[in-house]
Amino acid sequence: MIDFKKIFNFNKKNKTQTKNIFVKNGYAAGTEQPYIISWTRYKESSDEIIDRYYQKLVARSCEQCQNNPYAVKYLELLNSNVIGPMGMKLQAKARDTNGQLDIQANEALESAWEHWQLSTDCDVTGRLNFPQMQRLILQTVAREGNIFIKIVSTPQKFYLQLIDPRRLDFTNNKKLPNGNFIRFGIEFNKYGKVIAYHIKNADDTALDMSTKTERIPASEIIHPYRMLYVGQKLGLPWFSSVLEKMYMLSGYEEAAVANARAGACQMGFLRNTDPDVDTESDKDDIHIDAQPAAFTELPPGYVVDKFDPNYPSNEFDPFVKANLRSVSAGLNVGYNTLGNDLTSVNYSSLRQGALDERDSWTCLQEWFKTEVMYPVYFSWLKHSLLAGKIQVGRGVLPAEKLEKYKNVSFRARRWAWVDPVKDVSSATASVSNGFRSRSDVIREQGRDPEEVWTEIAKENEFLIKNGLAVELMNIKDKKDEE
Repeated sequence: MIDFKKIFNFNKKNKTQTKNIFVKNGYAAGTEQPYIISWTRYKESSDEIIDRYYQKLVARSCEQCQNNPYAVKYLELLNSNVIGPMGMKLQAKARDTNGQLDIQANEALESAWEHWQLSTDCDVTGRLNFPQMQRLILQTVAREGNIFIKIVSTPQKFYLQLIDPRRLDFTNNKKLPNGNFIRFGIEFNKYGKVIAYHIKNADDTALDMSTKTERIPASEIIHPYRMLYVGQKLGLPWFSSVLEKMYMLSGYEEAAVANARAGACQMGFLRNTDPDVDTESDKDDIHIDAQPAAFTELPPGYVVDKFDPNYPSNEFDPFVKANLRSVSAGLNVGYNTLGNDLTSVNYSSLRQGALDERDSWTCLQEWFKTEVMYPVYFSWLKHSLLAGKIQVGRGVLPAEKLEKYKNVSFRARRWAWVDPVKDVSSATASVSNGFRSRSDVIREQGRDPEEVWTEIAKENEFLIKNGLAVELMNIKDKKDEE
């Protein structure tokens, strides 16, 4: 039988013991145990976090992306897996009122977009095409947390201008007479909607930025960043949670390499063991030339104290791996990929790791489409329709059908099967048994099913027209007979 009097004895003698009884049934992290007494008890708001840490995190993230090979590797992984070698491809899906695809309009949209994005005319500086800009945008956001893309249009031209996030007037914080407020150089209305950006003018004559600012309406700015907190107004570098580990690991490797180099020199020191030798008069005359497999006679009274640093030793590799695994987890990328280490993998672990990574890259692709690709396309589409830039047949696409032509998607990079034979066989079996559709398998490869069916139909039509389909059927029949 439970003795409740003993449990609820709150006298001085048993108070501590009673408290510990109840701690076991609650959240240990919510108590004031001695070993967690220094743990924070205050949750900072997103504004407080940005105000306190943003500039330091950006500076340290940029430094690591310059000097830390793992940071450089991660940025390259972003480029190759999120953007891909050719950038994200437009797939127009405009439909007529009967629900059928408007093939002519879609082809015209895709052709005009392709012409614009592959030309350096899309960049106000005339240096980059749009796929190159996509990579620079993604790298900048990962490294610094933010980037600002300004829409610059003339009656005949549509440009993008990439604005260095350092140009944001970060220290501009105030309330405005109209009820708006400025926080970190961004102007909001009373509901928190972005109204304008206050950007410092670039000073071409110096490395510093001008103190003069320009107020740019939010309708002219695309501001991609990853929001981690409700009401967050600026993005943080994607390396924020791992910067300390990356910096310490880099310092550890640097010290280990320096120590190994010193050990390779095999230095030594002369020590006098004879009290009768006049070291003051003889020390300048002692010279030893270190040569391979050579032995030199020392002066009387001197012995050599060898300096042989036995480091890095066996714990170097496990220590680096343990820290790099933490960094990889913080960046949501596989350790084997980030560290270029395939020594301990087998097919199953490699396949599972690759699938997990690809899910992560796919999520980033969808984020990039939402934050960059669709806003840029919609702005380009509106300008191009109004300017009569999209040719179809002998005419142009009408601007009044803007909403119809907004029905598009972007195809991002997809990856080959981990084990082509097994994975294709599995997909084929799933389709045959009705567990999956052909469209699902095609979408998994980054293709649009309707586009594939159209392509196959055109191919079959071409083969039949040129008499090649008959030859292919004969080859198939011969194989079946064998």
